[in-house]
Amino acid sequence: MHFPNSSDRALRVFGYAHQFLREHNIHWLPINPEDIINMHSNWTLKYVHQLADEIKVTERHVLDHVMRSQDGLSMYDVKADKYDILINAADDKSPGRILWTKLHEIGHIYLGHLQDNHLTQIVEDELPQELYDQMEFEADMFAGEVLASKWLMRSLDIYDEKAITTICGISDTAAHNRYIKATEDYDFVPANAILTQARFSEYCKEITVCMNKDDMLVAELAVQNPPRAKYVKPKAKFLRRSGECPYCGGRHSIGANFCPYCGTALKSYQKDAKSEPCGNRQDANAAFCEQCGRPVFRTRQGFCFEECEI
Repeated sequence: MHFPNSSDRALRVFGYAHQFLREHNIHWLPINPEDIINMHSNWTLKYVHQLADEIKVTERHVLDHVMRSQDGLSMYDVKADKYDILINAADDKSPGRILWTKLHEIGHIYLGHLQDNHLTQIVEDELPQELYDQMEFEADMFAGEVLASKWLMRSLDIYDEKAITTICGISDTAAHNRYIKATEDYDFVPANAILTQARFSEYCKEITVCMNKDDMLVAELAVQNPPRAKYVKPKAKFLRRSGECPYCGGRHSIGANFCPYCGTALKSYQKDAKSEPCGNRQDANAAFCEQCGRPVFRTRQGFCFEECEI
Protein backbone atom coordinates (compact mmCIF):
# COMPACT_ATOMS: atom_id res chain seq x y z
CA MET A 1 0.00 0.00 0.00
CA HIS A 2 1.56 3.26 -1.08
CA PHE A 3 0.29 6.79 -1.60
CA PRO A 4 2.33 9.35 -3.50
CA ASN A 5 1.95 12.24 -1.09
CA SER A 6 0.65 13.17 2.33
CA SER A 7 -2.43 14.92 0.92
CA ASP A 8 -3.64 11.74 -0.77
CA ARG A 9 -3.06 9.73 2.41
CA ALA A 10 -4.78 12.33 4.57
CA LEU A 11 -7.88 12.45 2.35
CA ARG A 12 -8.17 8.67 2.37
CA VAL A 13 -7.82 8.40 6.15
CA PHE A 14 -10.21 11.32 6.71
CA GLY A 15 -12.86 9.53 4.65
CA TYR A 16 -12.35 6.26 6.47
CA ALA A 17 -12.56 7.96 9.89
CA HIS A 18 -15.97 9.45 9.11
CA GLN A 19 -17.12 6.18 7.54
CA PHE A 20 -16.06 4.47 10.78
CA LEU A 21 -18.21 6.90 12.82
CA ARG A 22 -21.23 6.13 10.65
CA GLU A 23 -20.74 2.35 10.54
CA HIS A 24 -20.44 2.14 14.33
CA ASN A 25 -23.38 4.48 14.96
CA ILE A 26 -21.25 6.88 16.98
CA HIS A 27 -23.15 10.08 17.79
CA TRP A 28 -22.11 11.05 21.33
CA LEU A 29 -18.88 12.09 23.06
CA PRO A 30 -16.63 10.87 24.54
CA ILE A 31 -16.20 7.75 22.42
CA ASN A 32 -15.84 4.40 24.16
CA PRO A 33 -13.40 2.08 22.31
CA GLU A 34 -14.55 -0.97 24.29
CA ASP A 35 -18.06 -0.59 22.89
CA ILE A 36 -16.63 -0.47 19.38
CA ILE A 37 -14.39 -3.50 19.88
CA ASN A 38 -17.31 -5.50 21.29
CA MET A 39 -19.22 -4.93 18.03
CA HIS A 40 -16.68 -7.10 16.22
CA SER A 41 -16.71 -10.83 16.92
CA ASN A 42 -13.12 -11.16 15.69
CA TRP A 43 -11.65 -8.23 17.66
CA THR A 44 -10.32 -8.74 21.19
CA LEU A 45 -8.99 -6.17 23.66
CA LYS A 46 -6.37 -7.32 26.13
CA TYR A 47 -4.13 -5.46 28.57
CA VAL A 48 -0.45 -6.11 29.22
CA HIS A 49 -1.03 -7.32 32.78
CA GLN A 50 -3.66 -9.80 31.54
CA LEU A 51 -1.38 -11.28 28.89
CA ALA A 52 1.53 -11.43 31.35
CA ASP A 53 -0.64 -13.40 33.76
CA GLU A 54 -1.84 -15.75 31.00
CA ILE A 55 1.60 -16.67 29.67
CA LYS A 56 3.28 -16.56 33.12
CA VAL A 57 5.82 -13.82 32.41
CA THR A 58 6.41 -10.33 33.76
CA GLU A 59 4.75 -7.26 32.32
CA ARG A 60 8.21 -5.99 31.38
CA HIS A 61 8.74 -9.15 29.31
CA VAL A 62 5.47 -8.49 27.42
CA LEU A 63 6.47 -4.89 26.76
CA ASP A 64 10.00 -5.74 25.64
CA HIS A 65 9.50 -9.00 23.76
CA VAL A 66 5.84 -9.15 22.67
CA MET A 67 4.74 -5.57 22.13
CA ARG A 68 8.18 -4.04 21.64
CA SER A 69 6.34 -0.82 22.39
CA GLN A 70 5.36 1.08 25.51
CA ASP A 71 1.79 1.85 24.45
CA GLY A 72 -0.04 -0.66 22.29
CA LEU A 73 0.05 -3.28 19.56
CA SER A 74 -2.49 -4.68 17.10
CA MET A 75 -1.97 -8.27 15.99
CA TYR A 76 -3.59 -10.30 13.22
CA ASP A 77 -4.12 -14.06 13.20
CA VAL A 78 -4.41 -14.78 9.48
CA LYS A 79 -5.81 -18.32 9.76
CA ALA A 80 -8.48 -17.36 12.29
CA ASP A 81 -9.06 -13.93 10.73
CA LYS A 82 -8.88 -12.50 14.24
CA TYR A 83 -7.42 -9.25 15.59
CA ASP A 84 -6.00 -8.76 19.08
CA ILE A 85 -5.46 -5.28 20.49
CA LEU A 86 -2.89 -5.21 23.26
CA ILE A 87 -2.75 -2.11 25.47
CA ASN A 88 -0.36 -0.95 28.19
CA ALA A 89 -2.53 0.54 30.95
CA ALA A 90 0.27 1.08 33.47
CA ASP A 91 -0.13 3.72 36.15
CA ASP A 92 2.17 6.11 34.31
CA LYS A 93 -0.18 6.13 31.28
CA SER A 94 -2.86 8.79 31.50
CA PRO A 95 -6.47 7.86 30.61
CA GLY A 96 -6.24 10.26 27.67
CA ARG A 97 -3.17 8.54 26.29
CA ILE A 98 -4.69 5.08 26.74
CA LEU A 99 -7.84 6.20 24.94
CA TRP A 100 -5.79 7.54 22.04
CA THR A 101 -3.71 4.34 21.87
CA LYS A 102 -6.84 2.18 21.65
CA LEU A 103 -8.17 4.18 18.69
CA HIS A 104 -4.70 4.25 17.12
CA GLU A 105 -4.60 0.44 17.17
CA ILE A 106 -8.20 0.22 15.96
CA GLY A 107 -7.09 2.52 13.14
CA HIS A 108 -4.39 0.08 12.07
CA ILE A 109 -7.05 -2.64 11.79
CA TYR A 110 -9.78 -0.56 10.14
CA LEU A 111 -7.42 1.00 7.60
CA GLY A 112 -6.25 -2.44 6.51
CA HIS A 113 -2.63 -1.96 7.55
CA LEU A 114 -2.25 -5.54 8.76
CA GLN A 115 -4.35 -7.42 6.24
CA ASP A 116 -3.41 -5.42 3.13
CA ASN A 117 0.31 -5.63 3.91
CA HIS A 118 0.18 -9.33 4.95
CA LEU A 119 1.39 -8.47 8.45
CA THR A 120 0.69 -10.22 11.73
CA GLN A 121 1.77 -7.16 13.72
CA ILE A 122 3.22 -3.69 13.20
CA VAL A 123 6.65 -3.45 14.79
CA GLU A 124 9.13 -0.77 13.78
CA ASP A 125 12.27 -2.89 13.57
CA GLU A 126 10.55 -5.47 11.31
CA LEU A 127 9.35 -3.04 8.62
CA PRO A 128 10.83 -0.60 6.11
CA GLN A 129 10.98 2.76 7.88
CA GLU A 130 8.92 4.53 5.19
CA LEU A 131 6.07 2.02 5.45
CA TYR A 132 6.14 2.04 9.26
CA ASP A 133 6.09 5.86 9.41
CA GLN A 134 3.26 5.97 6.87
CA MET A 135 1.09 3.57 8.85
CA GLU A 136 1.79 5.37 12.13
CA PHE A 137 0.88 8.70 10.55
CA GLU A 138 -2.38 7.27 9.22
CA ALA A 139 -3.34 5.55 12.49
CA ASP A 140 -2.73 8.77 14.43
CA MET A 141 -4.74 10.82 11.97
CA PHE A 142 -7.56 8.28 12.16
CA ALA A 143 -7.56 8.37 15.98
CA GLY A 144 -7.66 12.16 16.03
CA GLU A 145 -10.53 12.51 13.57
CA VAL A 146 -12.59 9.79 15.26
CA LEU A 147 -12.04 10.95 18.85
CA ALA A 148 -12.21 14.71 18.22
CA SER A 149 -13.25 15.47 14.65
CA LYS A 150 -12.08 18.94 13.73
CA TRP A 151 -15.41 19.56 12.01
CA LEU A 152 -17.35 18.50 15.07
CA MET A 153 -15.23 20.77 17.25
CA ARG A 154 -16.04 23.64 14.90
CA SER A 155 -19.76 22.83 15.19
CA LEU A 156 -19.45 23.09 18.97
CA ASP A 157 -17.63 26.45 18.80
CA ILE A 158 -14.76 25.05 20.84
CA TYR A 159 -12.48 27.89 21.83
CA ASP A 160 -9.49 26.17 23.43
CA GLU A 161 -7.77 22.83 23.90
CA LYS A 162 -8.88 22.50 27.53
CA ALA A 163 -12.49 22.18 26.36
CA ILE A 164 -11.47 19.49 23.84
CA THR A 165 -9.71 17.55 26.61
CA THR A 166 -12.83 17.72 28.77
CA ILE A 167 -15.30 16.82 26.04
CA CYS A 168 -13.35 14.12 24.20
CA GLY A 169 -11.24 12.65 26.99
CA ILE A 170 -7.94 12.92 25.13
CA SER A 171 -4.66 14.26 26.51
CA ASP A 172 -3.78 17.95 26.63
CA THR A 173 -1.14 17.49 23.93
CA ALA A 174 -3.54 15.67 21.60
CA ALA A 175 -6.25 18.25 22.34
CA HIS A 176 -3.87 21.07 21.44
CA ASN A 177 -3.15 19.44 18.07
CA ARG A 178 -6.88 18.94 17.44
CA TYR A 179 -7.55 22.57 18.34
CA ILE A 180 -5.00 23.70 15.76
CA LYS A 181 -6.72 21.53 13.14
CA ALA A 182 -10.18 22.79 14.11
CA THR A 183 -9.23 26.45 13.84
CA GLU A 184 -7.53 26.30 10.46
CA ASP A 185 -9.16 28.12 7.53
CA TYR A 186 -11.14 25.90 5.16
CA ASP A 187 -12.76 26.85 1.85
CA PHE A 188 -15.52 24.24 2.14
CA VAL A 189 -17.01 21.60 4.42
CA PRO A 190 -16.50 18.05 3.07
CA ALA A 191 -19.60 15.89 2.57
CA ASN A 192 -18.29 13.37 5.11
CA ALA A 193 -18.07 16.10 7.73
CA ILE A 194 -21.62 17.29 7.01
CA LEU A 195 -22.92 13.76 7.58
CA THR A 196 -20.99 13.52 10.86
CA GLN A 197 -22.31 16.89 12.04
CA ALA A 198 -25.84 15.72 11.30
CA ARG A 199 -25.24 12.46 13.18
CA PHE A 200 -24.15 14.41 16.27
CA SER A 201 -27.07 16.85 16.05
CA GLU A 202 -28.60 15.76 19.37
CA TYR A 203 -25.23 16.08 21.11
CA CYS A 204 -24.63 19.52 19.60
CA LYS A 205 -28.19 20.77 20.07
CA GLU A 206 -28.41 24.08 21.92
CA ILE A 207 -30.75 24.07 24.91
CA THR A 208 -31.24 25.98 28.14
CA VAL A 209 -31.05 23.95 31.31
CA CYS A 210 -31.86 24.68 34.94
CA MET A 211 -28.76 23.52 36.77
CA ASN A 212 -25.72 24.90 38.56
CA LYS A 213 -23.04 26.02 36.15
CA ASP A 214 -20.34 24.15 38.06
CA ASP A 215 -22.16 20.87 37.39
CA MET A 216 -21.84 21.23 33.62
CA LEU A 217 -19.17 19.39 31.67
CA VAL A 218 -17.86 22.59 30.05
CA ALA A 219 -19.07 25.43 32.26
CA GLU A 220 -17.00 28.00 30.38
CA LEU A 221 -19.19 27.56 27.30
CA ALA A 222 -22.49 28.14 29.16
CA VAL A 223 -24.13 31.57 28.86
CA GLN A 224 -27.33 33.20 30.05
CA ASN A 225 -29.85 34.76 27.69
CA PRO A 226 -31.01 38.28 28.56
CA PRO A 227 -34.58 38.55 29.92
CA ARG A 228 -37.24 39.84 27.55
CA ALA A 229 -38.46 43.38 28.27
CA LYS A 230 -41.86 43.55 29.93
CA TYR A 231 -44.86 45.53 28.72
CA VAL A 232 -45.75 48.74 30.49
CA LYS A 233 -49.04 47.07 31.42
CA PRO A 234 -49.93 43.36 31.29
CA LYS A 235 -51.85 42.47 28.13
CA ALA A 236 -55.57 42.01 28.69
CA LYS A 237 -56.72 38.39 28.75
CA PHE A 238 -59.01 38.77 25.73
CA LEU A 239 -56.04 40.03 23.68
CA ARG A 240 -53.76 37.12 24.55
CA ARG A 241 -53.32 33.81 22.79
CA SER A 242 -53.25 30.59 24.77
CA GLY A 243 -49.83 29.97 26.29
CA GLU A 244 -48.73 33.60 25.96
CA CYS A 245 -47.18 35.52 28.86
CA PRO A 246 -49.30 38.59 29.69
CA TYR A 247 -46.19 40.50 30.80
CA CYS A 248 -43.87 40.09 27.79
CA GLY A 249 -45.68 38.04 25.14
CA GLY A 250 -43.33 35.07 25.44
CA ARG A 251 -44.71 31.60 24.79
CA HIS A 252 -44.73 29.02 27.57
CA SER A 253 -45.83 25.41 27.93
CA ILE A 254 -49.08 24.29 29.52
CA GLY A 255 -48.65 24.16 33.28
CA ALA A 256 -45.70 26.61 33.39
CA ASN A 257 -45.25 28.39 36.72
CA PHE A 258 -43.00 31.17 35.37
CA CYS A 259 -42.55 32.87 32.03
CA PRO A 260 -39.35 31.43 30.48
CA TYR A 261 -38.53 34.78 28.85
CA CYS A 262 -39.19 37.47 31.47
CA GLY A 263 -39.28 35.28 34.61
CA THR A 264 -42.59 36.60 35.92
CA ALA A 265 -44.75 34.24 38.01
CA LEU A 266 -47.77 33.12 35.99
CA LYS A 267 -49.81 31.73 38.88
CA SER A 268 -51.11 33.72 41.81
CA TYR A 269 -49.76 31.28 44.39
CA GLN A 270 -46.30 31.11 42.72
CA LYS A 271 -44.33 34.14 43.87
CA ASP A 272 -40.62 33.44 44.19
CA ALA A 273 -38.15 31.30 42.31
CA LYS A 274 -36.89 28.19 44.08
CA SER A 275 -33.42 28.17 45.60
CA GLU A 276 -32.25 24.89 44.03
CA PRO A 277 -32.18 24.10 40.28
CA CYS A 278 -34.70 21.53 39.10
CA GLY A 279 -32.89 20.19 35.98
CA ASN A 280 -35.61 21.26 33.55
CA ARG A 281 -34.64 21.53 29.86
CA GLN A 282 -36.11 24.22 27.62
CA ASP A 283 -35.88 26.11 24.35
CA ALA A 284 -32.46 27.59 23.58
CA ASN A 285 -33.80 31.17 23.82
CA ALA A 286 -35.26 30.91 27.33
CA ALA A 287 -33.87 33.05 30.16
CA PHE A 288 -35.69 31.46 33.11
CA CYS A 289 -36.90 28.02 34.12
CA GLU A 290 -40.66 27.90 33.61
CA GLN A 291 -40.96 25.32 36.40
CA CYS A 292 -38.96 26.83 39.26
CA GLY A 293 -38.22 30.38 38.05
CA ARG A 294 -34.43 30.26 38.33
CA PRO A 295 -32.21 31.77 35.60
CA VAL A 296 -31.16 29.06 33.12
CA PHE A 297 -27.94 28.51 31.17
CA ARG A 298 -27.68 28.14 27.41
CA THR A 299 -25.36 25.30 26.44
CA ARG A 300 -25.02 22.16 24.31
CA GLN A 301 -27.12 19.17 25.26
CA GLY A 302 -24.09 16.89 25.29
CA PHE A 303 -22.31 19.12 27.79
CA CYS A 304 -24.90 18.35 30.47
CA PHE A 305 -26.37 14.93 29.83
CA GLU A 306 -25.40 11.39 28.97
CA GLU A 307 -26.90 9.89 25.83
CA CYS A 308 -29.10 7.59 27.93
CA GLU A 309 -30.65 10.62 29.66
CA ILE A 310 -31.99 12.14 26.44
